[in-house]
Amino acid sequence: MSLVLIAILAVVGLLVAGWVLPSPPVYMGLLFVVPMVLLLAGALLIPAGYFRERRRRTLGLAAPRTPPIVIDLTLSRHRTVLLLIGVGAIGALIVFTVGSFATFQAMDSNEFCGQACHKVMNPEFTAYQSAPHARVKCVECHIGAGVEWYLHAKLTGLRRLAAIVTGSYVMPIPTPIADMRPSREVCEECHWPGRFVGYKEKVHDYFTKGEDSPRQQLRLLLKIGGTESPFIKGFGIHYHMLGANKVEYVARDRQRQEIAWVRVTRKDGSSVEYNNEEFPVTAQERASLPVRRMECLDCHNRPAHEFKSPVDAVDAAMAAGTISRGLPFIKVRAVKALDGKYETNGAAMTGIADSLRGYYKENYPDVLTQKADLLNKTVADLQTIYKSNFFPEMKAKWSAYPNNIGHRDWPGCYRCHTDKMVSADGKQVFTDCTKCHLILAQGKAVNQAAAVNFARGEPFVHPGFSEQIKNYTKCVDCHTGGADLY
Repeated sequence: MSLVLIAILAVVGLLVAGWVLPSPPVYMGLLFVVPMVLLLAGALLIPAGYFRERRRRTLGLAAPRTPPIVIDLTLSRHRTVLLLIGVGAIGALIVFTVGSFATFQAMDSNEFCGQACHKVMNPEFTAYQSAPHARVKCVECHIGAGVEWYLHAKLTGLRRLAAIVTGSYVMPIPTPIADMRPSREVCEECHWPGRFVGYKEKVHDYFTKGEDSPRQQLRLLLKIGGTESPFIKGFGIHYHMLGANKVEYVARDRQRQEIAWVRVTRKDGSSVEYNNEEFPVTAQERASLPVRRMECLDCHNRPAHEFKSPVDAVDAAMAAGTISRGLPFIKVRAVKALDGKYETNGAAMTGIADSLRGYYKENYPDVLTQKADLLNKTVADLQTIYKSNFFPEMKAKWSAYPNNIGHRDWPGCYRCHTDKMVSADGKQVFTDCTKCHLILAQGKAVNQAAAVNFARGEPFVHPGFSEQIKNYTKCVDCHTGGADLY
């Protein structure tokens, strides 16, 4: 009976605390597990005790020798003891409730996720703080609500904690692909998959190699599209992963970069299978590898922890005016400085400074005197970029983590949309680039009015060349995001 009363008081206390506190923990339901276990135990002990006493009396056994507890409220001593017990019970209940909330709120915090194991999680925590989802708590994506996923995360966390304590963890820390909840339970809590986006304009600023680092722009329309309705015909990038079509695939590697087989099931029930004719999946592989249905995270796989490549980071800084084009060949030199082989962060800070100053000392000595302030500022800006995106002690940087949006520095879309992915009747998954985007303008004057064919767009002209790229071209053969391009 005592256990039942304690459990009831604990549940009432938690309910009151959850109602009073402005931000109860995500795992609110888990806090009720302990009192509910006590309640169940008490509920089982009550009939057990009843039948035990009944059996004793039936068999005529002697009563336990434990003297009965007699409470006489007419005695001040008894009243004092009861008062102390009551105050102690209420105090214990308050401590239990507040302590439970404080513990779970601490475990819910971004600081706990990112700083409890500072060295190991510092790269992900740093990238998260400047990501589009920086105001979304870590646990909302990596765990979510519910006891099942909480226990799964904590049990997995125990294994990782042991690796951290023993120093046996892998570097860089692997992306927890297998441990992530389905996107319908995470992303779709905020993002409505049925939303029809249509076209989205994107302007990409980039700077090519040359003494004055010429600025170029690419203005295009992304055909995001969306689901089909009685009023709108579905099309575009989002259309093939929604209810109208079901896309399934088989990947050979854990990071899901090498896709060997794809099956598309249309809304009318018909389906078509595509196999990579260059490395076809065998019957044995097909039986052993899991078939995964495509979802948001298969493309948006770095939504909160993106490490910018040297090329992208420098382009963004130059477009914002943070890094000036006043230094000769600054685009190429900045990328090379960032992409050096540094063993520690301290070595990187020294190496970036030495790389830039050494180059200008040898090739443009006047820069060290006439533009010393600009050179010093550029060195400091590159060091800041490095500290936000490169973590040599943990071997974490852009090249360690595939980013599946686009298809320039990583295969991305081309994992499936390749001319090698062919159906039994010879049809390719890849048809042409305009299925997903069309170019409005490119070059130095993309803001000028121009006549555009919205069915086909403009042909893509590779920067630095007059060559028009019309057919399937694997960008990653040259583009890696780093200094290899130069």
